[in-house]
Amino acid sequence: MTWRVAVDIGGTFTDLVAWNQADGSITGSKVLTVPDDPVVGVIRALEHADISLPDTAAFIHGSTIAINAVLQQTGVKTALLTTEGFRDVLEMGRKNRPDMYNLFFRPRMCPVPRTLRVEVRERLDARGNELHELDLDGLRAAIDGLPDDVASVAISFLHSYVDPKHEIAAAAEVRSRRPDVFVSTSGALSREIGEYERTCTVVVNAYVGPLVSGYLQRLRAHLSAHECTAPLLITQSNGGVMTSSVAVVQPIRTLESGPAAGVTGVARMAQGLGTGDAIAFDMGGTSAKACVINRGEPEASTEYFIGGRLLGLPVQVPFLDIVEVGAGGGSIAYVDEGGGLRVGPRSAGSVPGPASYALGGVEPTITDANVTLGRIDPDYFLGGEMRLDAELAASALTRLGRAFGMDGPECALGVVRIANTIMASAIRSITIERGRDPRDFTLVAYGGAGAVHAASLAAELQVPEVIVPSGAGTFAAFGMLVTDLRHDVARTLLGRLDSIDDAELNALFRELETEAAEYVTHQLIGDAISRMTYIRKLDLRYVGQFHPLTLTVPPGAGVRLSAQLPDLFHRAHADRYGHNAPREPIEVRALRVSAISEVAKPAPGSGAEPAPVRVAAQRRRQVLMDDGGWHDCAVHRRPNLPPGAVVDGPAIIEDVATTVLIPVRDRAQVLRDGHLRIRLGEAA
Repeated sequence: MTWRVAVDIGGTFTDLVAWNQADGSITGSKVLTVPDDPVVGVIRALEHADISLPDTAAFIHGSTIAINAVLQQTGVKTALLTTEGFRDVLEMGRKNRPDMYNLFFRPRMCPVPRTLRVEVRERLDARGNELHELDLDGLRAAIDGLPDDVASVAISFLHSYVDPKHEIAAAAEVRSRRPDVFVSTSGALSREIGEYERTCTVVVNAYVGPLVSGYLQRLRAHLSAHECTAPLLITQSNGGVMTSSVAVVQPIRTLESGPAAGVTGVARMAQGLGTGDAIAFDMGGTSAKACVINRGEPEASTEYFIGGRLLGLPVQVPFLDIVEVGAGGGSIAYVDEGGGLRVGPRSAGSVPGPASYALGGVEPTITDANVTLGRIDPDYFLGGEMRLDAELAASALTRLGRAFGMDGPECALGVVRIANTIMASAIRSITIERGRDPRDFTLVAYGGAGAVHAASLAAELQVPEVIVPSGAGTFAAFGMLVTDLRHDVARTLLGRLDSIDDAELNALFRELETEAAEYVTHQLIGDAISRMTYIRKLDLRYVGQFHPLTLTVPPGAGVRLSAQLPDLFHRAHADRYGHNAPREPIEVRALRVSAISEVAKPAPGSGAEPAPVRVAAQRRRQVLMDDGGWHDCAVHRRPNLPPGAVVDGPAIIEDVATTVLIPVRDRAQVLRDGHLRIRLGEAA
């Protein structure tokens, strides 16, 4: 079996990248997503790339099924079984107001109405001691009283992070009496303290469970019908992959699967380029995402807000710390209630799509703006396979511009500037707002629209260098090819660091490593393993603090662990917050272990710069640049540029699935492996 295939379903396009293990070649395709049945888009991508499914060694997949269901609130009807007296935890939350000065503040989304939140008599204390045994008669009455159209049941009992036995017993009763429903328990997803966050986690998992399960069943049926015996692996939000059988039970781990895969790809590529610190920037058709790569490792988060910190739900499963904004190529520009110009987060998606797609969309989008500005060639979109209608794009921008007394190009430039401001703010939130200087990083831009905006964003953030990877338009799918099997486990451990001895701490870590290894090993049938590695982490905080810092335990630090941790924590606290308190005691909140098994993947490329080669423009066209002036730009086709080719701005480099904008005074050079490096202000 030759091919390792990766498919990423986005809100607008479905991307495929396949690696031929026999000859090392890589092929790809990009087709419109089919919202009503995403499997159809997957099939079209496979057909377009001419992939032989019987000759496939692994099929790696990521999709937006789960995240879209949460954000659009289109999940299944879900009920919640919870401890007596805690019915309203899901709605009350932490009683904080993150946007305290907003007079029109709205409460967070609540997927389960109060009528479907049912109390059950049971109780454990914080040490796991049973105060009240599970009332089976009351539980059965509660199950029988659920409406017939309930499709999913979430179970979250107090202190089940210590001992989930009551949840396990309750789940067995639900499955026995309602075999038609999807059942999820909080203890199976998170063993961390925090009843609100743990309840949100299990509710979201149950809310999307039947949708993800149904989709994966349809996909597996198609693969089986075409004699594909390769394992179906699903990308996780933590930057790893898992089998589809696990994804069906824990779909919450797939919420940010596509974006996480792209970040993993950037981290892998950075190894070859010698760029340890990078900002992964992914702009697709629906949204834009950013994540920091610090010393070669993607930034991770132990708590993630689905839908944003202001209105989203916190969940306790491992995520890469990706910030996402509604500014993709299909994001719609419009006049808001105050008469101002707004862009996103509403997207035209693939149906009806931007006005220029000529598929029924009439509202102007960022893609339409770039076409009107001359930055995207309507005759070379997707390498010429999909032609855009420039007149429809210009008409849509002209109609919008009338509200502001602007013509179409002026309005288009305004749309792009607003979109760039939104995306720059997202990058600032993970750099400047966390004590990092963007000037110390390289911006790696990918996705179908990322390279059009990357240099402009770098200029605004004073980032000196931009890398546009080879195959940038389908780079998230490429990231799936270099993603390893991974499982993360965590346990709550509350106590002063100086009261925990090294033997106890190492014993707890070994228990977690055994659990994680068993989980990963169970998934390895049919896939290659080279070795298993473990990463140990601790959540630490000063006594009296609420939010901890997650600290990676250095390899080989087990013998004198407690002696090394304080200094490491004080330095990490100073790096994150700009100050520390070395005399204050430190406490442990949780232990974490990641078990990682490497899989076969393409070798990382080389970042060596070949000798510069001057190339002549293949043609020229007028482009409205960020300075507000029209420029006569050199236009190049990226497949025709040899390694070492130097292109000075203003210029356009057109790839099959993306377009690269080189502003005035910037210089681009093609690296040995086809990556494009843009250095700001270096043009002759």
